[in-house]
Amino acid sequence: MKFLASDYDGTLRLAPQVDPATAARVAQFQSHGHRFGIVTGRALNTIYDEAHHNQVDPDVFICSNGALIADRDQNILTAHWIPFDRACALIEYLKQSDFESFTFCNGEDSGYHVNEHIVQSPRSLERREKFFAKTIGEAEVLAKGRMISLAAWISDRGRMAEMQAEIEERFGDAVESYLNRGTLDIVARGVSKQSGVEWAASWLKADEVYVIGDDYNDLPMIEELHGFAMSSGVDAAKAAASRLFDTVDDCLDYLEDASHSN
Repeated sequence: MKFLASDYDGTLRLAPQVDPATAARVAQFQSHGHRFGIVTGRALNTIYDEAHHNQVDPDVFICSNGALIADRDQNILTAHWIPFDRACALIEYLKQSDFESFTFCNGEDSGYHVNEHIVQSPRSLERREKFFAKTIGEAEVLAKGRMISLAAWISDRGRMAEMQAEIEERFGDAVESYLNRGTLDIVARGVSKQSGVEWAASWLKADEVYVIGDDYNDLPMIEELHGFAMSSGVDAAKAAASRLFDTVDDCLDYLEDASHSN
């Protein structure tokens, strides 16, 4: 049984919606006895409904860059939480930072904070409306006493790199951070998409494991597993990949060719 773990934004979804032909090809791959997973920087609460709205029913969700893994019914199978005191300190740091906005997720619900002292770019405002129109208050999110991930946005990519280094210096004992399509994703130390895919593959009892992605946060899994990349991906992802594909459909066609296997 083959298992393909696909990144979502920029890989499975190349337009505002997943191409219906791609969704149908994923279902066909699954009907042949194989397994399909979404591995994403998004939190579970933001990817589950999105996937099903697009007629994609993964066997497993690998969320928050590998920090949380859930089955197809949203049951959490395993999770790596950021130490809560460090997560709270990080939230306070982000409030005083140059990031335009950031989110924080307790594994079920997300909060969204806008840094009003920073001029908001049109992209930041669009992001808020598109992804975080429905959030709950900070106190409610923190009341769970746990934090699975944070994600911070700024339009200035150079400044983002500087702040990523600063977060590593101040909070590197507790967190990892990954650049993901213009967002800085923050998860528990030691977590990566690679570790998440490996856990999911073991749970699924997969015989062959494959991954495909397009961005910097996909690098750990592309480099260490049987990594593919999108031809539209960043240069680093393409350089690390064993093969490039234009679509996930093409990748699945390749995997189901009897001559291609690990």
